[in-house]
Amino acid sequence: MNETTRVVMLDPDWFGDVEAEREHFESLLDDVVVEGIDCTDEEIPDRVGSADLLLSHYTGVSAESMDATGCSVVSRYATGIDGIDIAAATDRGIRVTRVPHYCNDEVGMHALSLMLAFARGIPTYDAAAVDARWEFSDAAPLRPVSELTVGLLAFGNKGRATAEKALSLGFDVCAYDPYVEDATIEAEGVRPVGFETLLSTADILSIHAPLTDETEEMIDADAIARLHDDAIIINTARGDILDEDALLDALDDDRLRGAGLDVLQQEPPSAENPLLDRNDVLVTPHAAWYSTRTARILRRQGTEIAVEAYRGEDTEGIVNPDALDL
Repeated sequence: MNETTRVVMLDPDWFGDVEAEREHFESLLDDVVVEGIDCTDEEIPDRVGSADLLLSHYTGVSAESMDATGCSVVSRYATGIDGIDIAAATDRGIRVTRVPHYCNDEVGMHALSLMLAFARGIPTYDAAAVDARWEFSDAAPLRPVSELTVGLLAFGNKGRATAEKALSLGFDVCAYDPYVEDATIEAEGVRPVGFETLLSTADILSIHAPLTDETEEMIDADAIARLHDDAIIINTARGDILDEDALLDALDDDRLRGAGLDVLQQEPPSAENPLLDRNDVLVTPHAAWYSTRTARILRRQGTEIAVEAYRGEDTEGIVNPDALDL
């Protein structure tokens, strides 16, 4: 380690400053400088200079940026790590970290809120009221939640939190996750199913998978066609898992009841994005993670995990533990 540790936050605009991060790092390291430099991955080599730790909320970090800075840790202040070249980091002995648990409850509640909005016809009733209509039949038929099946795409921390809340309200819940044992899913009161069964069974398809080569546009036109015509899609994971063009086509053809989207393929979206001007789509600004509690936890735990990795410790938040051995 250098005598002075230099830490650079690549997107300080996320919270408006780096004061909380600076306070946490100074409490954990003896000689540390924490700076905020708002830049894209492509700008890192020219704007950042040398750095020991790179912190990111959403900015990607490529192999070129790692080489240019000489960093030993790249810390994502979030759950997802898309945009960070994990293979290149591991090859270089650079530890990549994330904050795995900070917002499970909030994401589960947000997903459930979007589900209930459509299950109870709220967007339809609201649009009708604006047009001076006052008819319960505008959103009919509305089935009770006890007759609806929530299908979870992935059963990680966020999927489990969503399942727990959905079950408590009386929804039937099934889940597809090839990386989780059936017994683990069953232990949570959820039915494990295959992908095809997930699509054919779900009244509400709730996406909780990480974005990988395997999951990119996994919910495409073919997958959407396998949902039944009154199904609802909820996405609180990553925008690129859902093909938005295919979603629009299905909505235009009345093959879905609606979609609740906390994430989009382009963020922030263009004002011309057709998903923003529909009564059958609810869009929130990648906010499922947020509460005053999680904002505090994220900044504190993100720093603690980054420092543990910087010291060479095997922390729960490390994504590529093989890098510790290099």
